[in-house]
Amino acid sequence: MEKQTPIAVKNLRKIWESKKLDIQFTQVTAAKELGWSQGAISHYLNAITELNTAAIIKFANFLDVDPREIDPKIETSLPSVHNKLVKYNALNMTKSISKQLSDRTLASSILVKIPNESPYTGFYKSNTDIMDCYVRLVKTSELRSPKLYAARLKGKQYLHFYKPDVLPDKRKFHSLWSVVSISYY
Repeated sequence: MEKQTPIAVKNLRKIWESKKLDIQFTQVTAAKELGWSQGAISHYLNAITELNTAAIIKFANFLDVDPREIDPKIETSLPSVHNKLVKYNALNMTKSISKQLSDRTLASSILVKIPNESPYTGFYKSNTDIMDCYVRLVKTSELRSPKLYAARLKGKQYLHFYKPDVLPDKRKFHSLWSVVSISYY
């Protein structure tokens, strides 16, 4: 009785073939970049060696895809996946909201929803009927040189965003965070 090819291997093969044409690589050149032998890659692609979480992540990084595109069931196996509570809406950083999202994130980060309304109109371009925008924030001590800061100023409720070269005087801040990422859910 022939063994059925796992869905993750089928997905990997499909992505591999598609990307192979786009980025023009071979198993040999990919093996050098991945730090594996060409035979190891062949074994993964032919389901001789089982695709484990580490291999899926390595392939995903190499192929520049989300690991879930290879294995849709990998989410719970990813080491840094957490259910995160969206703590605030950026228009009112004084009032907590409750919304859970699964996110690959730093455990100490917070998620803040960015509404598509003033003062955030134009902050991001997205089809708001389909996706919501969230920023992931950490303490400035956890990410010292971000490309963007988020601040709640003294006497204000809403969140302000600043590039590092235009930060106001620190005495004006109620709270200051480093922006880790902007995500769409």
